[in-house]
Amino acid sequence: MKNKSTYFGWAFIALPIILYFYFLSEYSLNIPKWDDHALKSFILEFENANGFLAKSQTFFRQHNEHRIAFDRLITLLVFKVYGTIDYRWLMWVGNFTLIGTLIIFIKIFQKQKLPLWYFVPVSLIFFQLQLWENTFWGMAALQNFGIIFFIFGLIYLVCSEKKSHFYWSILFAFFATYTSGNGITVFPVCLVLLILQRRFKESIIFGIVSVALIGAYFYQYQMPPSNPPMEGIGFKKVIFGFFSFIGSAFDLMPNSSGRIKLTIIAGGILFMISALITIYLIFNSKLLKKNRILSYTELFALGSIMFLIGTAIVVTFTRISFGELGLLTSRYKIYSILLSITLYLFIISKIELTNLKWLDFPLILIALGFNLIANYMNFKEVVNFRNQLISFAINWKLQPEANTVKSNIVLYETPKFELDRSISSIRESLKLSPILQENLTKTVRGDGILLQNNKIQNQESVFFVVQSPNKTYLMPSLLVNYPINAFVKTGKYWQNGFEGEFNYNEFENGTYQLGLLTNDGKSINIYYLNDSLIVNNTKPRNVKTNW
Repeated sequence: MKNKSTYFGWAFIALPIILYFYFLSEYSLNIPKWDDHALKSFILEFENANGFLAKSQTFFRQHNEHRIAFDRLITLLVFKVYGTIDYRWLMWVGNFTLIGTLIIFIKIFQKQKLPLWYFVPVSLIFFQLQLWENTFWGMAALQNFGIIFFIFGLIYLVCSEKKSHFYWSILFAFFATYTSGNGITVFPVCLVLLILQRRFKESIIFGIVSVALIGAYFYQYQMPPSNPPMEGIGFKKVIFGFFSFIGSAFDLMPNSSGRIKLTIIAGGILFMISALITIYLIFNSKLLKKNRILSYTELFALGSIMFLIGTAIVVTFTRISFGELGLLTSRYKIYSILLSITLYLFIISKIELTNLKWLDFPLILIALGFNLIANYMNFKEVVNFRNQLISFAINWKLQPEANTVKSNIVLYETPKFELDRSISSIRESLKLSPILQENLTKTVRGDGILLQNNKIQNQESVFFVVQSPNKTYLMPSLLVNYPINAFVKTGKYWQNGFEGEFNYNEFENGTYQLGLLTNDGKSINIYYLNDSLIVNNTKPRNVKTNW
């Protein structure tokens, strides 16, 4: 009976992982986004470099504030195997590092000898679509998921007194440094953990390695373009932003007026629990009480909490100037999720479960509800993001010079789509197309215009056509899902209609005619909206980069 229960437990742990990778398989596209294009330049630079030293240096070139050697290493391996860069493989490798992080949590959990069913909530909380932006973006998956694996692996190894684990920690420290800029922030945490264990020799060695890695990281470092200034942002806003960032895992009501308040409350609760646990562990450590030895779980929890809270502080101060909602972006939510998991594992390790054998079921039920709601609310983001990537690919074909890299090497091959057959039709003057009879609501905003429709059905393949006398662009429509209560009543996920956001900064100055492209599965139709977008930006559109 015990073996059967164990098998079922592992099956329930695997289910959200399987579903997560099903979404990745079905909705990932081999289309680069923004910084992904920098990996093409890396391949060119590596291939043209002469000698081992010159080729090695290409891995460590600065990218924004980061040095992304891990991203570049995986990209090079994919390029050598396939002959071109396939961004889907970057996504798969990056997402598989999440499984590596989960294995670390499993190792910590198993040291407590708790029933396996208590680990099921961890899998349900971890593998869900709140992570969508990292999940379906090649460079981001490698960098933002890879750094989590290396940092939590480093903390795990430092908590062990095995000599071999300490040597492995040096390797993980190297990869943490050269995967993402926040990797070096874990070094002080590791030093604290070693000192609390009274492992002073290892502390000195690790300190020297840390100084060497940080020194190498900042060698010939150039400050990237700065963020908007924090002038006018009060202390209260920073504090609330900090709590909102910590509680962003509970951002499950994106259309609610109380969205930010909910994350602030959740973040405040998580912070209070984190603070109490940290104080308890430090004052009960071997450093202050020689007869009290912190367990592996306690050390790991302490290190994880310090790193995650430290990251929250850094991100809040560097990103609060972009606005409160910027702290709730999908790319950052993994830190709140990791903090929730860490606190959960610590708390259940301290609870006497002998008389609470019933507790696993409600915990699993709560985590399952969280997983389903998170997937439901974020699936629309996955589809909208996929449509955005498709529009990128079609626009490269509409303006071939925009995606041209002068090289004899085939760096990347744009995938084919059904819309490719209509490239010539999309280029034709919109004024020659029939006028759309369905009304669209137009809202003029300071940064652009918003077009909305709430009647058109079968709208999953609807794109806007934006056309000037010289250029034609395809823009994705934004689909809107029903709230959960409406879904329960109607059984429908998508609402009728769609939205289209047109930001002035995305276009060169000029007048653009607007059209609509629909694909019902049988035919592709283009309509003229009998409306225009006038762009007259006074500020330059160029974004400064160091890559």
